[in-house]
Amino acid sequence: MSDEIMTPVTKPEAVSMAEIHAMRQLTDAVSALGRQVERMNSKVDDVRERVIKLEAREYERQIEGLNDRLSDALKRIDGLEGTRDQQKGAKALVDWIRQTSPWLLAMVMAILAGVGLKAGVKP
Repeated sequence: MSDEIMTPVTKPEAVSMAEIHAMRQLTDAVSALGRQVERMNSKVDDVRERVIKLEAREYERQIEGLNDRLSDALKRIDGLEGTRDQQKGAKALVDWIRQTSPWLLAMVMAILAGVGLKAGVKP
C-alpha cells in the first residue's frame, strides 16, 4: 500500500495540488537532467584531455622529425662550406702562383745562371 491518504478536496485545491505535484516532478526531472549533464561534462573533459595528449604526442613526433631533418641539413651545409673553403684555398694558391710565376721563373733562371758561372759553364 501507498503512504498517500485520500481526502476530499475542492476543485481549486485539487488543481493546486496537481500543479504542485507536477512542479515537483518537473523539478526532480530537471535535477536528474542536471546531474546527467554534469556526468557528460566530466566525460567530455576526459575525452578533451585525451585528445590534447594525443595531439601533443603527434606534435612531438613531428618536431623530432623536423629536428632530425634540420640536423641533416646542417651537416650537409657544413660539408658544403668545407668544400667551398677548399676551393677558395686552391683558387688562392693558383692565383698566387700565377702572379708570382714570372718572378719565380726569373729567380730560378738567375740561380741556375749563377751556379753555371761558378761552375765555369759559359752561356
